Amino acid sequence: MLLLITFGTEATKLLAIAVEGKLPPSVLLEVLLLKIPPALEVILPLVALLSVMMAIGRLYQDQEMVILNSCGIAPAYFQKRLVIFLVPLALITAFITLVVTPCSFQQERALIAQAQVNSPLAALVPGKFNELPNQQGIFYAQSISADGDLRSIWVRLKTPEQDVLLMAPLGKFEWIAGKLALVLLDGHSYQGLSAGSEVTVRSFKRFEGFLPTLQVTPPGPQRFEKSTLTLWQSEDPKDLALLQWRLVTPISVVVLGLLGLRMSKTGPREGRFAKIFLALVLYVAYNQLLVTTKEAAGDGHWPIWLGLWPVPVFFLWFALTKLTLKITRPGYFYAEYWVNLVKPKESSP
Repeated sequence: MLLLITFGTEATKLLAIAVEGKLPPSVLLEVLLLKIPPALEVILPLVALLSVMMAIGRLYQDQEMVILNSCGIAPAYFQKRLVIFLVPLALITAFITLVVTPCSFQQERALIAQAQVNSPLAALVPGKFNELPNQQGIFYAQSISADGDLRSIWVRLKTPEQDVLLMAPLGKFEWIAGKLALVLLDGHSYQGLSAGSEVTVRSFKRFEGFLPTLQVTPPGPQRFEKSTLTLWQSEDPKDLALLQWRLVTPISVVVLGLLGLRMSKTGPREGRFAKIFLALVLYVAYNQLLVTTKEAAGDGHWPIWLGLWPVPVFFLWFALTKLTLKITRPGYFYAEYWVNLVKPKESSP
């Protein structure tokens, strides 16, 4: 259910990008599936927190926990059993964050770049003279393969600056200087075909040109695409902060799971979901502290050697420590003194 909620947000963003023409609609589903690993980084720690609270909280509501404690089973027993459940989940999360997530970002960028190549080709009908926008020329290709390879190309570019005819047996589309270019191989060019002008014929092994309808920009590489080994060998504070984020995320599964064990304790008259809202508040605070610390460490405002580790250490201490307030004898003495001081004295007869 949490994954569906996350997908709803991502789907809305992708649809907005597709409406703007920056993403072909044919790859929306594939791009959305590639966003599952980054979403699991956020969802799995929350899943550990809520699942432990709901499971152990049921024992408290049915008074089974009281019976187990009266039989001599200490809370430390449940902590050990809970760690056995959380450690495999943390290892799965580590595999996702350290390996799968960088690959998903790389595949997403490659898929969008390839879709931007194929999207203009979708408007070009093979075996037909396709008119370019604003009457700037005509494009013809006998066949267009799924990989974008062209055969028997005939292109007429006619603008106020130039009037040229290009013919080649083979061609393809490539990214050149950040733009999608038409590459022709072993062809001929005819320049000056207008009436009354001299025609110039040239042969070429490779011709690179930009068609007016194919001016798109490929997505650039992102920091999230870097592999864990690359981040480990880097000295950039932003890379090191991202590396610590990937290492802290699996540990967060164990920390929040143990926190859920403590938050699952409820009284006899409290509902089963009495502390769910408080647990969500703690999770939001935990996640925001990690994000803030990561940005501060990446910008140099926080020691990179300390990094994100104080946040999980503090929450782990909070999860394993019993915070009970006891009134000491000196405090009780002073309280009794002030009560007797303000107490009205009985009048003597």
